Amino acid sequence: MPPRIAIIFNPIAGRSRRQMLEDVCDRLGARGWAIDLKPTGARGDAERMAREVAELPEDLRPDQLAVAGGDGTIGEAINGLITANGTVPLSIVPMGTANVLAAEIGLDVTPEAIAAAIDARRSQAIHVGRANGRAFTLMAGVGVDAHVVAELDIALKRRIGKGAYIWGAVKQLFRFGFPTYNVAIDGGRPIAAASIVVAKGRFYGGRHLVAPKADLTRPSFQICLFERKGALHMLRYALALGLGRLPKARGYSILEGRQVAITGPKNDPVQGDGDVLGYLPANIDIAPAPVQLVMPFRQRNSTMPPAHRAE
Repeated sequence: MPPRIAIIFNPIAGRSRRQMLEDVCDRLGARGWAIDLKPTGARGDAERMAREVAELPEDLRPDQLAVAGGDGTIGEAINGLITANGTVPLSIVPMGTANVLAAEIGLDVTPEAIAAAIDARRSQAIHVGRANGRAFTLMAGVGVDAHVVAELDIALKRRIGKGAYIWGAVKQLFRFGFPTYNVAIDGGRPIAAASIVVAKGRFYGGRHLVAPKADLTRPSFQICLFERKGALHMLRYALALGLGRLPKARGYSILEGRQVAITGPKNDPVQGDGDVLGYLPANIDIAPAPVQLVMPFRQRNSTMPPAHRAE
């Protein structure tokens, strides 16, 4: 039998993104793959579809499940896999605004590179986080970035992509109240901060470095603390992020842990992978079972151990 792949995708994605998916499918078809396209119709469909695929009997289950979308849609699918205790390898066709997960694993966002990674069938166990029970792959945050996500103009995002996040951050300069958040790591004493990012991956918003020692394959977090409040400090952090110097910026520190409890203004948003996952207070931990993520068949400058071939 030919290898089989089910691909969850948004049928109303823009023309260039639809062309990307078509090109990937053409290349997989040429390599002998049988493709089952699963179009979404509403928010939550990717999670439901992933769960249904994971729960199929083994003889009906595809060799891989792919998600053609952004980091948020990938996060939905991972929630479905975790709910079902699924072991089907997950591959990605990056079609989002930032494609942070693709950057994290070193996957080139080209049809040939994506098809080659899928066809190589090499997967690796990654440990994802959970915020109040909802899974995230890359990061969860409270403070400025969570408010930017919560108040994001979706129509503007469709028109100008990353620019919508920049505009949202500019607006927060004038409206964010800069309250204090408290984070307790592994049951320790609370630490105060102006904003907090609980990172599973190294990058933020694309290839902007926030946590150099973060590793998807390790069952732990890098907890990034923005210690100083106010619009001027927010601008200074943003500039350091853009220049690749945030990890060494004054008033920025990184701690490590497995259990993270965050308190602050009640019902303040908690963002995860660019979507609102819930509201404070937040309890963040590592999901009990890893997810098998399909990796590029050749990784350079990676701290991850070698992937294994999923036969």
